[in-house]
Amino acid sequence: MKRTYHPRENASQMIILMGILLALSIFVISSLAADIINLDIAISNERATSTVSEFNYVKESFGTALNYNLLTDISNNEEVLTFTGTINAISDAFTQTKDQFRLVELTYGNLLDATLNSYWYSHLENENYVYYADVSLTFNDGKTTISENITYSIICQPG
Repeated sequence: MKRTYHPRENASQMIILMGILLALSIFVISSLAADIINLDIAISNERATSTVSEFNYVKESFGTALNYNLLTDISNNEEVLTFTGTINAISDAFTQTKDQFRLVELTYGNLLDATLNSYWYSHLENENYVYYADVSLTFNDGKTTISENITYSIICQPG
C-alpha cells in the first residue's frame, strides 16, 4: 500500500520538533545562568561619576567625618555650639575614619589610603579650639591614581 503525502502531518511534526527544541534551549540557558550566578564573581558597581569627582567627594567628606569621629558630645549653651572631644584621640579617630572610607570605596572597586602627617593648634573660636590636621589622601580606581595633601580644620577641646 502506497502512502500518500499529507502536508498537515508534516507541519504538526515540525511544530512538535520546534516545541522540543524550545524547551531544551530554555533548560540549557537556565542551567548556564545558574552556573554563572554560583561563580561568585565580584563585579565592581558601575558609577556615573568620574574618578576625579569621586576623589573630590571623598576629599570633602573625609575632614567632616574625621571631626565627627573625634567628638564625644555636641552641646548648645546660650546659642553657642560647643564641641566636646579631645585632640589626644585624633589618631584613633583618624584610623576609624580611614577604615570607614576605605570600606565604602572598596565596594566601588576603589582603593583609598590616608596618612595623618601632623596636626597643630590654630585658634579659639566661639569657645571651641580649632586645630588643623594635615592629611595625605591617595585614591586608586585600578587605572588612575590621585594623591593630594589636604589640611582639614578640626574643632574640639585641647588634650
